[in-house]
Amino acid sequence: MAARDWQIYLPRRAWQLAACEATLILAALASGFALRFGHDALLLLQDDGGGLKLGAVCLVCMACMYGYDLYDSAVLGNFRMSWARLVQVLGTVALVLALLDWEFPNLNLGWRISFDGLLVSGMALCLTRPLFLFWNRHPRLSDSVLLVGEGGLADKLQRELRRRPELGMTWAGTVETVQAGEMVARLARRSPERGGAPRRLVAALPGGWSAFAPALVRQLRAAGYQLEDGLSFYEQVTGKLPIAELAEQSPRFEAGAHLPTATLRAKRAVDCLIALAGLLLLWPLLLAVAILIRLDSPGPAIFRQRRVGRMGRLFTVYKFRSMRVNADADGKATPAGERDPRCTRVGRWLRRLRLDELPQLFNILRGDMSLVGPRPFVPEQEQTCLQTLPFYAQRWTVPPGATGWAQVNRGYCATLEDNAEKLAYDLFYVKHASLAFDLLILFQTLKIVGLGRGGR
Repeated sequence: MAARDWQIYLPRRAWQLAACEATLILAALASGFALRFGHDALLLLQDDGGGLKLGAVCLVCMACMYGYDLYDSAVLGNFRMSWARLVQVLGTVALVLALLDWEFPNLNLGWRISFDGLLVSGMALCLTRPLFLFWNRHPRLSDSVLLVGEGGLADKLQRELRRRPELGMTWAGTVETVQAGEMVARLARRSPERGGAPRRLVAALPGGWSAFAPALVRQLRAAGYQLEDGLSFYEQVTGKLPIAELAEQSPRFEAGAHLPTATLRAKRAVDCLIALAGLLLLWPLLLAVAILIRLDSPGPAIFRQRRVGRMGRLFTVYKFRSMRVNADADGKATPAGERDPRCTRVGRWLRRLRLDELPQLFNILRGDMSLVGPRPFVPEQEQTCLQTLPFYAQRWTVPPGATGWAQVNRGYCATLEDNAEKLAYDLFYVKHASLAFDLLILFQTLKIVGLGRGGR
């Protein structure tokens, strides 16, 4: 995965904030340690493994901050929400450290290192967030972006730039298409430093910068402007593809044209190893869940359903049954809703904890599915989407997954509009598929499942 793709998941300024806050936490913990032990602090840090313990406490703090979404868009741009989440983080960290100190007393992670350090850390972190908001919103400290061209893509980009301050970019305005040539020619005659013009220019009109004369584009680059194509800039900002605009501008677009055979083979090997390890480790849990399902309601423990896999091939997916038998009386699969009456008592908990998905480890071993990929749907739903949504069949160029980029960003789909949004994320995954990207998605999936989010 390219560096730019990592920034889509956690933007550049969020990475910078996380690094600064990790440094602050370490410094605060060391200060608290020094306040408590005075001149003996340095000796204890060297001889008693104090340095490693400080690092462990810092790691717990950062994991809790990530778990409470303190680096997500909705929280990064909200001062009041950031402070509320920081209080929750400090409380959770104190609880985790107390449990570790009680379970492993030889670690000495409790009062000896943590309490004073957590107090100092809390005060330091409460100061970093307003500074971060000031940094992002100050016009001289953020990248100013001028959109060249108007229409649907320009409107979408404008909304994204306004709602996501953690990107460190501000919207400087939009140039109408009829005035684009004249405006760009005027910008090319002066550098952004001297003219006060936005350094970043995004061509949001059909054809991107290829719609302008090559000499003019070279002149803009030589003057110091950073030129971005509207479609690729949208990917960078949102982590998904602009399907409607892409269909208009590049009707022959192929998301998976770059996928090398070696990548697919390596992905398959990793899938088999993880699925086999999961089955060997979790077989007692699988057995217990199957028994609970049989005791709770009549019918088989395993639910089988036909789904569409790679290259449009049909396969049978396995899941723990979470609904009563014959829940869909008309024979049409209906997506689960909130508090769906078709779910059994055990099934509600299975769906909430995502345990109903565990039998798909067998599908992964068989090669029907992968750990990460577009979520497979029933044939009827796939046919509806195929006839309605452009590029939909390109989801099938990679194996379907138990989790995926669309799942961690979008969750359940109930309408055609939901599936269109999900397709935008799926095609982004197909275009940028790699083992590193899979690891990133698995990490986010563990966070979502571990915190019980999005289950139905």
